[in-house]
Amino acid sequence: MEGTLCSLCAGLDVYGAVECLLSREGAYSDDSVCLESPWHGTLAAVDASSASCGLCSIVMKGWQASREVVVEQATRDAMFDPLDPPQGLDAPVRQITEYRNSPVSLEIVRRARRVDDGRRNQSSLFLRAQCCGPATRTSFDVLDPVTVELRIMREKPDAVAEDPASGSANRVSTAQIDLNTDLLVPEDPLSQTSLDTVCGWLKTCVNHHGTACIPSAAPKGWLPTRLLEIGPGGHSIFLRETQAMKLAADVRYVALSHCWGQGRTPFTTTRQTMPSRMAGIDVGVLPQTFQDSVGLTNSLGLQYLWIDSLCIIQDDAGDWAKEAAQMANVYRYAHLVLNAANSDADAAGFLSPRHAQDTVRLPPATPGRRHLCLQLCPPESRRWIDPAGPDNLNWEPISRRAWCLQERCLPMRSLQYGSHQAFWECEMMRASEDGDAITQEKGHLKRLCETANIADSVFARPDRDPSSEREQKVNWGDWHRMVEDYTARHITAHTDRLPALSGLAQAVVRESGGEYLAGLWKSGLIEGLLWHKAQPGRDITPTPEYVAPSWSWASVIGPLQFPIYTWYTQRAFWKAKMADFEPLAEYVRHSTVNRDADPYGRLAEGYLVLKAPLLPVLSVRRRQGQAPALRSLFGQAPARSEVADAVVKLATPSGNVWVEGGFDDTRRGADHPENLVVVFLARLPHVLDDGFVEHRFGLILRPVRGEAALYRRVGFVDGVLLSKSFFDAVRGRGEYSIIGYRRPFARGDLDEDKRDNDLAADPLMLDKTDVRIC
Repeated sequence: MEGTLCSLCAGLDVYGAVECLLSREGAYSDDSVCLESPWHGTLAAVDASSASCGLCSIVMKGWQASREVVVEQATRDAMFDPLDPPQGLDAPVRQITEYRNSPVSLEIVRRARRVDDGRRNQSSLFLRAQCCGPATRTSFDVLDPVTVELRIMREKPDAVAEDPASGSANRVSTAQIDLNTDLLVPEDPLSQTSLDTVCGWLKTCVNHHGTACIPSAAPKGWLPTRLLEIGPGGHSIFLRETQAMKLAADVRYVALSHCWGQGRTPFTTTRQTMPSRMAGIDVGVLPQTFQDSVGLTNSLGLQYLWIDSLCIIQDDAGDWAKEAAQMANVYRYAHLVLNAANSDADAAGFLSPRHAQDTVRLPPATPGRRHLCLQLCPPESRRWIDPAGPDNLNWEPISRRAWCLQERCLPMRSLQYGSHQAFWECEMMRASEDGDAITQEKGHLKRLCETANIADSVFARPDRDPSSEREQKVNWGDWHRMVEDYTARHITAHTDRLPALSGLAQAVVRESGGEYLAGLWKSGLIEGLLWHKAQPGRDITPTPEYVAPSWSWASVIGPLQFPIYTWYTQRAFWKAKMADFEPLAEYVRHSTVNRDADPYGRLAEGYLVLKAPLLPVLSVRRRQGQAPALRSLFGQAPARSEVADAVVKLATPSGNVWVEGGFDDTRRGADHPENLVVVFLARLPHVLDDGFVEHRFGLILRPVRGEAALYRRVGFVDGVLLSKSFFDAVRGRGEYSIIGYRRPFARGDLDEDKRDNDLAADPLMLDKTDVRIC
């Protein structure tokens, strides 16, 4: 906990305000009361005190986080020109004059607990500190109030006796305070208090959520091929073949999701060690993560456990492939999935002591009364209080591992151990050990399937709301956002890139249908083919051995992005309702050959045939530093791709054009450009006041040596069509300008919302040909 408090913070009558609030009628209502104690008058005064006061320090930290959210929201809402942002936009909040001199206020806030997660709380209490910013603001100022909330918590689970002499007629009981405050997360995750909380979550789900948290497609009596049986007292475990087991009445099992770790010999089952694993394993010889899993499973009253490294024969390729194909069932049909989120290796364990972050202890109001603490909460948009909100495990080691992503998405129930507290997720509820609990209507898999095979796509969204373009649901949008997360994670064996998502792909097909193509989907193929590196200057490199065809994201190593899904939000938010993308390519056929029995797993070969415009590349130049100018039309052109770094010259029947793009691996990029071609996949007319500019998306391809009319992807194009202003052959530099196309209607002839692609017909009108890509 944080240390010394300044005199003003130490004098805050939080206890009195809490008692005043709880003495009001309506125990289950949301309410607030101002804190009347003298406190710092401005943000500048809090900042000056923060060097020596623990509470002032965490309040300043909270205001800084709130300021970051204000800027993020203003950016999303296009409240300023990103090319000309307000002065000091990204300055620390303590350095912004309009905030420093603004008054601050304190209040106690009660929020009723509307979710029964097995705990007794009627409500949660918070201390809210707000800095209002300037008294008058224009709609374009990015100076909204900054607000911080600190959760009011108690340190002990049991009520303490009160001295009757210290009571008063208006004082509420300690028991009532306990019912309306959250318990500080115990340091020991195996303490009775913590175990009571997680057992309460599980019991609440099993007893009250009914069929909502039971997979409807579960085959009757299905079990994994092998399970670990926990012996009496939890001192030993036994590997069991489930077909040979004399099944007891309760065969519910816990599945472990964990990071194996690197640099150590993993504790596994092999053909050689299998007999000893079945004869029994002393829990004391197991890695700490396995020991923690056995002990916790036993504490939850369950007898069976599934751990991949012990339940799959690791040196048997056939068994590994067979079990990998069952991964969706293992995690989907588990009674509970145990997520060792905070551990980066099996040797480390995941039930280590937790420490309260950004927490201060308040002095007691009177001797013998309950000690209350204040703990900093993240800003509301960064808290786990909405199903669409941020993920509390994002910064945990398990979120850096590729295999663990599907293990997060598949379970119906999941108990997760983070660095500072435990979390619960099921189809009906989310909860955190510090006190938050919310209802939800669906888990990760169902949310992922919301945009699988739906009619609305980036090519057709008749009911779009431009004010919420970021949240629009378009075909396979959630899948591709998931792939962006997946490709940023580490995987030891690159040949596992498809198997590590096999279970999730299989589950999506079962829930929503769809034809799977090497990590992509046939009904969202054009969108899925348009991927590139996620960050400028960071190449994506081909896998050292064959994993997938070059058109699949699985064929390369490195973080990826699907720009067609974020084009409006990142480049022209205000144009969201003006035009849809138009596909320029059509699916013809494809073929993939699997290496194993798993149809969603490893591939031996594959190709794809599209009917699309195919243009020869005449030259490739480095992209100019300054954005190309729009010279012939009035309006603002879209922002450029952040990762494109080249300009590609293309020959069309009507003359040469240039378009920006880039190579996946710059070391193997623009050598022999005369052998390269570009296939256009989609266009987006960017409508301006008196015309439009033509934005093109596609792939840069290289012919496969010795194969007629067969190509391999080496890069992408993403940019408006350009013309050359001049080129300096000596310096190897050029300047390009954006080509503007006139529409047949003058400015003002049509309502802005009704200007669509019919007024911006394809200016190139290129013939299409069959393009075969391997």
